[in-house]
Amino acid sequence: MNRFFSYPAKAMLIALTALALNGCTDSEDIQNTPVEEEGKYSAILCVGSWPNTAYYIADVPSLTTGTISLKGNGAEMTGKVYAQDIIQKDGFYYHANFGSGRFGKYHVENGALVIDKEVPFTFLNWSSYAWIDDQTVVIFGDGESEGRYAIVKVADMTVTTGKLDLKAKPKGFDGYSIGFAEYRDGKLFLGYQFSSSDWSLYPNMPVYNEFNVAVVSYPSMKTESTITDTRSTTPGGPIVYAPASFQDENGDIYFISDPVSGYDYKSPSSVYRIKKGATTLDPAYYFDLSAKTSNGMGPAMWYIGNGKAIVRTRVAGTSIDADHSFSVIDVKNGAFIKKLDLPADKGERMVNAVVVEDGKAYIAVNAVDKDYIWEYDPSADKLTKGAEFVDGIDYILRLEKTK
Repeated sequence: MNRFFSYPAKAMLIALTALALNGCTDSEDIQNTPVEEEGKYSAILCVGSWPNTAYYIADVPSLTTGTISLKGNGAEMTGKVYAQDIIQKDGFYYHANFGSGRFGKYHVENGALVIDKEVPFTFLNWSSYAWIDDQTVVIFGDGESEGRYAIVKVADMTVTTGKLDLKAKPKGFDGYSIGFAEYRDGKLFLGYQFSSSDWSLYPNMPVYNEFNVAVVSYPSMKTESTITDTRSTTPGGPIVYAPASFQDENGDIYFISDPVSGYDYKSPSSVYRIKKGATTLDPAYYFDLSAKTSNGMGPAMWYIGNGKAIVRTRVAGTSIDADHSFSVIDVKNGAFIKKLDLPADKGERMVNAVVVEDGKAYIAVNAVDKDYIWEYDPSADKLTKGAEFVDGIDYILRLEKTK
């Protein structure tokens, strides 16, 4: 298993974008084998190691049995779509490539990545998104030291852009770090933190000791109010890589903070709740995850139903590509349940590792040797080894349900 993520967060994004556009691999067997039909699940995979890498969308015939290979089963993405920061919905992939100045809609057909439509796009470097309905997605990011948004009608890829009305940047900070985004009842909830681009200070980057959640009215995109909290910093995100929030069956919003992603190695990673119908934090709810996980940080969180969630956890104070574990929490009651007995994950925060279906969670683990999808059944509290990734796959980047 090649580990190729070893950069500071923002510098890493720039480097990996270049990697995607210029990568290559020795993959004659992959390209020359007949292609299978696309199914219900997919995985985005990497072959090779820096700088000779290539990216593929592979069909996953089963989450629980058999093997997953790129032989006859890989639509190459390299040079079209950067591998990790994508939105997938109903089998279509959306990607805003800030470096090449295009926003595209794509799908896989007969073993090839098909461009449905690409439009010029340089307005923002995207971080997060929220679906308004099946045909409308709002994306968020930064551009020219501003918080910005774009409303995208995905049927014809028409784009409407604008500037977010966020709190003024304090002295010593020149940008915004956009975190989670959730849409509920005509309002967008957008987490953000202030950031600095002065990389001469790395790793001791400045930290602003609070985070904010903008409550934005849709479709006017006017900020109605701002939620501020000082118990933690840096709301989780960018969620174009992995989720850091969700809405449960009651319509309550939960989100997690990840201070390490904002170079804060002291504040705890905490879970917050915004109750259905509210535009403020639930004053009766605060879950300090770090206190329950030996000061661990939670860079990603997936809801698995019945008040429970899986959190990807890394040790605080370590590098961005430290080993990770997966833990189950009772998010409704703010309680730690257990660390799952899985191999150490050799990845970092930018992996969408979990698919939830029929009350079970399927977790793709980048292990030190063999890589599997593991089934976790919360009702039986049981882990079962599922499908295995084989034939020279170096990194699992995303696991997706496409149908």
